[in-house]
Amino acid sequence: MRVRLAANPLLVDATIAFGLAALSLLAVIGRSSDTGSADPLSVFLLLMESLPLVFRRRWPIPVLAVTLGATLLHASLATSGSLNEGLGSLVALFTVAERYERRTSGPIAIGMAASFVLLTLAKTGDQPALSGLISTTVGIGIVWALGDWAKTRRRYTAAIEQSARILEADREDQALRAVQEERERIARELHDIVTHHVSVIVIQAGAGLTALGDRAEPARTALEAIDRTSRQALTDMRLMLGMLGDPAATDPSREPVPGLQRLGELLEEVRSAGLSVELSVEGERRPLDDGIELSAYRIVQEALTNTLKHARGARARVLLGYGARALDIEVTDVGGAGERDLGDGSAGGRGLVGMRERVALFGGDLEAAPIAGGFRVHARLPIEPQRDAGR
Repeated sequence: MRVRLAANPLLVDATIAFGLAALSLLAVIGRSSDTGSADPLSVFLLLMESLPLVFRRRWPIPVLAVTLGATLLHASLATSGSLNEGLGSLVALFTVAERYERRTSGPIAIGMAASFVLLTLAKTGDQPALSGLISTTVGIGIVWALGDWAKTRRRYTAAIEQSARILEADREDQALRAVQEERERIARELHDIVTHHVSVIVIQAGAGLTALGDRAEPARTALEAIDRTSRQALTDMRLMLGMLGDPAATDPSREPVPGLQRLGELLEEVRSAGLSVELSVEGERRPLDDGIELSAYRIVQEALTNTLKHARGARARVLLGYGARALDIEVTDVGGAGERDLGDGSAGGRGLVGMRERVALFGGDLEAAPIAGGFRVHARLPIEPQRDAGR
């Protein structure tokens, strides 16, 4: 029931309006002195003090004017010397204070209090009911203050929610940018590998054509097709990479694409930076597909970089497991201190984004999680036997 009411403000306002109207009618039936007589005009004014509250959120000021006017007119017709402000007009005043700025709601509250004071003085003559004046004025002031506080609270909550949405969108944007940048870097590195292989095909096809001369026309036709297709593929690849807009992608002065043969250099660099690291190899170490070796090198590099940045003083261990169908890479560290960046972009760094992208490229698995006293990264890169054997 509470959820339904919160989801339908009109239902809440109707409940308030009809509830107050019912209480007023019960008071008339009980012949309460505060409600005046039971003549049709008095009953009509009594209902007009409450029923307009159904539309208090849509027309706050007009509803306040109607309920206040009905309250004042009803009080002026009452024969009782005492004057009690209507609850309907107070609810309407609360809505005005909640919806409008103080420069608007403040004067309205003052005018409302002055109206009750003047009516009290007019009805009681030289001996006004001081307690009634005080209670009426204080009541109006409290209602206005509560409405103003509710407005401030609502705006504060809305500002917090908006800030949270902006921060969440910013984190998502940073994560997407990190993924995109990492994919572009992987594409450039794979481009270097594929370009090398295609260039070899082009060279060998050209050499075959030269060696054949005018002999073996079928073989010449096949080699010409290989040469033509390879050159076109190489040209298209360079054009597509140039569309990325990164001048470094086609820069011939860049360093060669690294592989596991350069892992020793990487470990020496890490040791010189102050990280104690050891390397273990299980299985028969052998050359693999260039893409696999590049991804394995980058995974180890990024894992050790994370250790250097977030766990100073730790001891690291790199394990390479050469299996028949997969290459297992495990990087663990123990000791050190610091908060890990798990690659969600919240800290502004790549974290594990690059590792995930590289492993996903080959359909492998990645696990990265804290362990007792440290952190562990484990990646499994599938190896295609036919490609491995062909190399």
